[in-house]
Amino acid sequence: MHVLLSHSKFAGSRYYRMEEPVRAVLDAGVGITAELRYGLPTTMSGPAKLASSEVLAVDAGDADVVVLQLPKTKAQLDMVRVLQAQGVAVVVEMDDLFSDVAYGHLGYRVLTKANVDKWARACAREADFVTVSSQLLLEEYAPHGRGMVIPNAMPRRNVELPPAYERETDVVTVGWTGSVASHPYDLQVMESGLQRALDDHPGRSRFAILGQAFDARKRLFLKDDPLEISWIKSVDEYVAAIGEVLDVGVAPLRVDRFNTAKSWLKVMEYSGRGVFSVRSATAEYERLGLGMRAKRPRDWAAHLSRAIGDADFRRETAAAAHQEVLAKHLTEHTAELWATAWRRAADNRARSRRIGA
Repeated sequence: MHVLLSHSKFAGSRYYRMEEPVRAVLDAGVGITAELRYGLPTTMSGPAKLASSEVLAVDAGDADVVVLQLPKTKAQLDMVRVLQAQGVAVVVEMDDLFSDVAYGHLGYRVLTKANVDKWARACAREADFVTVSSQLLLEEYAPHGRGMVIPNAMPRRNVELPPAYERETDVVTVGWTGSVASHPYDLQVMESGLQRALDDHPGRSRFAILGQAFDARKRLFLKDDPLEISWIKSVDEYVAAIGEVLDVGVAPLRVDRFNTAKSWLKVMEYSGRGVFSVRSATAEYERLGLGMRAKRPRDWAAHLSRAIGDADFRRETAAAAHQEVLAKHLTEHTAELWATAWRRAADNRARSRRIGA
């Protein structure tokens, strides 16, 4: 069976939900060949910019299955239908809940104006199979029963890099990875808890953001600007940097539907790189079971203060979480799940053709 995967432009989603799954499936030697592309050659009835234009044909080569990552336009819905009419099975891969993007999110207006959620749901509804990264996404995009959760996982090469807990440091770096522009309310979950922990250890602790800080100082009631480490485009280099610059990672999430649908990726990355973590009590973080749970600002203050002040506790806890990722959360552990999803899509398409014959 040959699988053709059409990936999105988003580096993180492409890496964890397309590139590394393909690598793992090919390494597993399960009788599946696969290739990645950005977009597929199509024949349109008119200019692509016109809303009235339709997709007439899609060149899928010799693919038995096509995976569309985050489809969200009318043209992509046309592609689903055309591919199926050509006898090609279609998998829709979703790792975000487009219906509940926070109002302050950088992409809120564009996503809302373009009716992205409407088209994404239509594509998922007509797909032969749907893959998602969390339980809520499964309920939202695959109520028809043709779908499965395939959790995010890390490639072994990243988890086997020198872990953060082996590093000696006089100043403990507490850090967060991300951009405040796309997570406008999440850091505020900690309120003054982070600063209280830093105050407990003056001169021995600092806060850093690997990404884009924007107004993080104001949102977190910080006395000083956080250290801002420029965003790293290469995911492998970014993951490596997590373990090279952070000793403690924070993963605050405001509890709303968009965040409840988010996967456990951030805490898994921290743990996979040997970084002690404190995180919100969202469903997926609870399901993963790694990191110290924080529900109130005083929880953030207490966990972070202890992690900064007690090096042995910090290292032992981080080492245990690191071993958990090695044992259960590598891409080699999820390879068969991806292969199963693609096979089930092909089976569903073949069944639909027999019924329609």
